[in-house]
Order: sequence, then C-alpha cells, then structure tokens
Amino acid sequence: SADRNLYPFASNALETIREEHPDAIIGAITNGRGNPLEMPSMKEYFDFCISGEDDGVFPRRKPDKGIYEAAVSKYNQIIMQGQGSILSSQESGENGFNWIHVGDDLANDVGASAACGAKSIWFTMEEDDGVDARLPSWSTATQEELRKRAALDEMAREHVSAKIVSLVELPASIVDVLSR
Repeated sequence: SADRNLYPFASNALETIREEHPDAIIGAITNGRGNPLEMPSMKEYFDFCISGEDDGVFPRRKPDKGIYEAAVSKYNQIIMQGQGSILSSQESGENGFNWIHVGDDLANDVGASAACGAKSIWFTMEEDDGVDARLPSWSTATQEELRKRAALDEMAREHVSAKIVSLVELPASIVDVLSR
C-alpha cells in the first residue's frame, strides 16, 4: 500500500540524487512501518531504513533523538563495512559527514534531526508557512497538546536549511545546502 501512496516525483527525485551523488548513503527514518526497502519502486534508492517500531528503537520515535541516533549508528555501520565512501574533510560537516534530513513535519523532522546535527530540508507541499493549530476532526489531541506542538513547530523553523513544495525541487536544494 505504501508503494502506491508515494509523494509525486519521489522516484524521479531519488534517481537524480543517486546520479548526482553516487556515493551518498540514503536512509529512511520513519515512525511507521512504511519501509522503502520493501517497496519495488523505492528499494534501489535506499541503503537502510530505521523505524520507530524497530527493536532497539521503540519507544524512541520521532521527535526523540533516539531514532536519529539509531540512523547515525546504521550509517556508521555501513561505512565500517566499506559499503559507502568516507567524505573528505572539505565535504564533511561538523559531525564528520553531511547529513541532510528531508521531512514534512517541522517538529518531528526538522527540529528533531537538527538537534542531532542534521541540516534539514522542509518538504511543506504548501506555499505558505502557516501552522494550523485547529483540532482536525479525526484527531484525539487536546487543544493544550496542539498548542505545545505549535510551539515546537515554531522553534523548529530556525533550523530549516531549505524549504521545498515539490520533490522536483529536492535535488537542487540538496546541492544548495551542501554548498553552504
């Protein structure tokens, strides 16, 4: 089911990223069970997937730093096994490598990954930056929980390295973030 419900241009963007950055290690970090390694249209683009449901990760789901620490650990494991290339000091970020996290949630993706050393690309799918704190009809969240969430979203805004509204923009945004 997850393979049928991908964002538009996901495959195209990942194909371009693989072509432009052939030595990049691409991982998925999810709170759910949608593993791209099990999706026929996605598996060729990903090196690993970390889920908040995984043994050793649960219950440390996004925005908890534990899930991001598990992803960095998996990255290091791949490097140690010689499956990826180690970046030169000019290519690497402050944590020894360039980690760009792409996500659609300000608090869970942008803020949480930035707290662990990532540069973040916010995939908002909307032109405006408004965060709607109204209670959706299907939500069980209280107004207080929504206010706390809105505050986390607002704090995360300062960590947005780039903002895109379509995955068509992702490859160029990665190049831009890496050039800073």
